[in-house]
Amino acid sequence: MQLLDEQVAENMPQQIIYGTVTEDGVKQSGEGFEVQSPEVGLYVITFLQPFVTTPSVVATLNNWGADNQLVVKDTDINKFHITIWDLEVTQKSTTGSAQLEVRKEKSGFNFIAIGEGS
Repeated sequence: MQLLDEQVAENMPQQIIYGTVTEDGVKQSGEGFEVQSPEVGLYVITFLQPFVTTPSVVATLNNWGADNQLVVKDTDINKFHITIWDLEVTQKSTTGSAQLEVRKEKSGFNFIAIGEGS
């Protein structure tokens, strides 16, 4: 059975789309995608040629602080979303307890999407 799976995988064309996006939502490098930033910290990457099945997407932040998080979500054959969060621990007074403030933040990032192409 494993040999059959390997033969099927060898005959499936792969599609790879990758790129770099600036914190302002501008494509810095890469091909095969468009990017929009409808609000601060949210980026929508749309593939110019859809995948056959939902791709695997990996992304990393550029020039980020240790308190930032990047989340890849809502991935489908046409697009995916990236949300970037700033996590900050603040203390309003010397007697109060520290609080975690979470807000969306602009940041550049790199990504790669790999999946079955047509």
